[in-house]
Amino acid sequence: MSGSDHLDNETALSASLTPTGLEAKAKSRFISAIDRLGGNMVEIANVWIEEGVSRRRARIEGERALIEATSKYGIERLGNDTEFAGRAFDAHFRRIASAQINRDAVLEAAAEDLRLSPPGTGSAGNNDSALSEPFLERFDQFASGASTEELRERWGRVLAAEIRRPGIFSSKVLRTIDEIDAVTAQLFERVCSHRLANVLPKCLTGEINFEDQMRLTEAGLLVEPGLGQHRSFSKVATRAGTEIWLMAFLDLALSIPADADIPNIDRFNEIQPISKDEATLSIPVYVLTEVGHAISSILQDKTLSALEAYCAELGRVLPSIMISKYQRVGDGYKLTGVFTQTAAAPE
Repeated sequence: MSGSDHLDNETALSASLTPTGLEAKAKSRFISAIDRLGGNMVEIANVWIEEGVSRRRARIEGERALIEATSKYGIERLGNDTEFAGRAFDAHFRRIASAQINRDAVLEAAAEDLRLSPPGTGSAGNNDSALSEPFLERFDQFASGASTEELRERWGRVLAAEIRRPGIFSSKVLRTIDEIDAVTAQLFERVCSHRLANVLPKCLTGEINFEDQMRLTEAGLLVEPGLGQHRSFSKVATRAGTEIWLMAFLDLALSIPADADIPNIDRFNEIQPISKDEATLSIPVYVLTEVGHAISSILQDKTLSALEAYCAELGRVLPSIMISKYQRVGDGYKLTGVFTQTAAAPE
């Protein structure tokens, strides 16, 4: 290929857009997004295979010939009114150019998001090396209309999140993201700063007022709270055979010894960090919908700080009880710290 070949230049541009340090499958998925959304900007999905480059070049040349033929036909049909024809085609191609500018800006926003928060080796989600065509087709509709900086950043975060964990954004989730208003988006981001997996501990959020509850539930982000919601601890045995109360939040978890003498905390006080009845321990929470949980993935992940804040609240009402923190390793959890030091940590 000659040095003046436009595909040579596009390949160089694609390389500059692709964040470094990405896990291989994640990088491949990002490249598939560039190839689908980047228009004539890049040829990278098969850049190292000449046959793939040839197919792409043939398609580009075919599209160019079709545009020229269509323009000629339109002007001929309109007779001598070349001024009107010019305006019509100018408006048409202006829309096309504007949509492509928006897509490119979304891709750049996604690249920056991935650079700042690259997916780890365990975040591939599945073995797909490319994003699904149904997702890209739906996503393209929203990205092409992202004409403001806020919208471009929003959809860039969506694309980055889908690259990290493919399959989390259904058509319903994408529609909700598109329809959510700025006030609701800001409210949702604020309450999600306390998110632990798909729940919001009430001791961290405080009581969400009725108006805000309605705003979040009507947007499809929050399960109707009703008379109150709780997430229960599970009683499990450690490798040493010691029983503990365990609460897992995806990659993080905490535990309380099962034989701990837990005081009678008012189970009807929804702001307390823990609730106790005869058989179980639980946390008073607000619950995100599946849509809300998916959308929360495009926000800054503050799970660790939320867990530490929750442990602090738990330690306030259980000052003499050991609270242990864990990190997921493979199919299990590894002890990473003890919030209180009144007993030996479980093994």
